[in-house]
Formats: sequence, C-alpha cells, structure tokens
Amino acid sequence: MKQLPALICVLVAACGSGDPNHQGNQNGPQRSDGAVAPMIAIEAGKSVSHFVVEINSVDLGDVYQHNKFPLEFPFSIQGSDGIVITRLTTSCGCTDARLEVNGVDWALGEEIPAGSMGVIHAIFDSRAYNGTKTSSITIDGNSSDFPMRLSLTSQVKPVFATTPHMARFAGILSGSLRRNQNPQRTLEVLGSEPWEISRWVDLPDWVTIVDSGENTVAPDGVGEIHKLVVSLDPDIAEGRYSALAVAETNIGHQLSFQVYAELYGKVRYFPNRLVGFNLVEQGNDPERRLQIKASVDWLELPIPDIIYEGADVFDVILDEKTPAKEYVIIVQLRPEAEIGRHSGKVKVTWPASSAIPDREFPISVLVRAPR
Repeated sequence: MKQLPALICVLVAACGSGDPNHQGNQNGPQRSDGAVAPMIAIEAGKSVSHFVVEINSVDLGDVYQHNKFPLEFPFSIQGSDGIVITRLTTSCGCTDARLEVNGVDWALGEEIPAGSMGVIHAIFDSRAYNGTKTSSITIDGNSSDFPMRLSLTSQVKPVFATTPHMARFAGILSGSLRRNQNPQRTLEVLGSEPWEISRWVDLPDWVTIVDSGENTVAPDGVGEIHKLVVSLDPDIAEGRYSALAVAETNIGHQLSFQVYAELYGKVRYFPNRLVGFNLVEQGNDPERRLQIKASVDWLELPIPDIIYEGADVFDVILDEKTPAKEYVIIVQLRPEAEIGRHSGKVKVTWPASSAIPDREFPISVLVRAPR
C-alpha cells in the first residue's frame, strides 16, 4: 500500500480520540508531588501561540473497502505559550485515534508545551463506505487558531465490482418456444487483488455459473478481472425469478450479485396486470384494457374464456383484434355504480389442450359523489 500523507479527519476524535481524564505521559505539566496536572482551556487562558499543521486536507484517492489505512497528521506549537486541546470532533468513521507530543502519547486537556512537535494518529476503516467519502475533524481548545477544521476525501471502491451489476434474463421464451435453449450472460468481475471462487454459498437452482478462466489484470494494474458465464436452466418454467448469488473467495471476502429472469410462455399480457380505476366520480364510465398476444409470430392462440366475479358494477368484454394472435379484454365501469368501494376479478381460462396457464386479474374502484 502506498504511503499516505498526514491525515486530518480520520485522525481524531469521533473514534474516541482520548479521554480528558486520562493522566497521559509523565512529561506533561507536573505538580510538586510529581503527578501530572491536567488542564482545561478555561484554566489555562487563551494561548497566544499558534497550532500549525503541515496540511489541512488529504485526498486518499482510490481505496478499497474492508481495508484499514494508518494516518498521521503532524503539527507544531509556535509561540511562547503552551496550547491545550480540549476536544476533537470528527464526522468520519476512524478508529484508534490518539494524540502524540514529542514522541509520547498525550491526553486531551493536558497543556502541550510551547515549541513542541506532535502528531495525531488514527486509522481510517473503509469497510462501511462506498463511493466518494468526505470527512472532517474539528479541533477545539485555547489556541486562537481554534476551532480548526480539517478534511479528508477518498473514493472507496468495493472489493468486487460486477459489470453489468446483475445477470438479467428478460423477455426470454420458455421451454420449446425458445430457439436458444441455453441463454447465457457474461459478467466481468473486478476484484481488488488476484482471487478465486472457493465455493458457492447461495446459488439459485435455475442457473449455473462458471468462471471462464479468462482472467486479466485490471487496466490500472491493480486487481484482477474474471469473466463469469451465467447459464439459464433450459427447463425453467415461465414466470419471474430473482435471487442473490453469493460465493466465498480465497481473499476472505464474499462475491455477490443479483440474478433475474423473466420467462414468457405462449401468451404475453400487456400490462401484466389490470390497472385499477382508483377514484372515480359517480356518473362516469371509464374503461381499462388488457392485451393478450401470442409470444411468437408463428404461434396461434385459441379463444380464451373470460369470467368476471365480483360487484355488479363492471362490464367485461373480450375483443378479438387479430384472429388467433391478439385479444383485448375491456373492463368498463357502469355510470350508475353506487358510491363506495367496489372490487372483483377477471379470470382468463384456456383450453386444457393449449397448455397455457390460466390467469386472474383483480380490479377495484372507489366511486365518490360528483363535485
């Protein structure tokens, strides 16, 4: 890992950067009995010295998740007075922050002697972040330079980045309707270092996933790219499927990505549901339409049976737009429908010999008085 410059945000307090009641080192201000005498800014008065930092912002650039980055922020006390730091408040997720003065640990609330050199140490933990991460730290105390605000910027990258982000099989025909009996999707997976899949922890039973072995070094020279081939089970039935594929790897981090499939049988419905009427003023007669079409041009559809069950406020009609190819179900609200909520369902049934599954479509309306 490259050397990181002195840091700011990630250096201090939010992570518990020191307890004001801690006795600190034995080189701090002494009482006559030799014990350390903690001081706070109010007791010390306003210092005329300056708290001088070498830099006030740090850009870590690209870093990966699940890594820890040691950081340090050097400073000096310039002037004839000592300076007391009473509080370090940070917005970032740093850990193990500590204050060092003249080479030894130093507690908050203890006066830092004039002319001292020091460092604020911390560790930035990138585990919880993704994308641009900006952080800040505010230093409070009795220097005229305080409060002082310091900042950190980084671009946190996931240990594994998948392109595209999911294996998506949309608009696929099922069974014997499918010309390509083994649809596949290829994902490029960039790992933060050379990696291999140890085993699959969760794998949908309707896909198989194979590493092609075509591994390449990432364009920036950091990390390794694998090509994973995701194949759809040729016997999967029509319907919608969604699951997370999760694998253990040899670098100690799990690889996961979404797998989605939408398979059509002989029939497609547009939209895939009947749109509700929602709120309608009494006396109006709006309608909703549902198209039924053959999934492929060469397929002929029998005439379906349309059955309505529910409140007696809807008229349901089947219209044959193109014989054996396309039908339209028209659902119309009767203008004399009473005020209140009404619901029902439209059943589409097919001859058993067609092997087309039946469907049900719920409908509802809320009728209100005219305004």
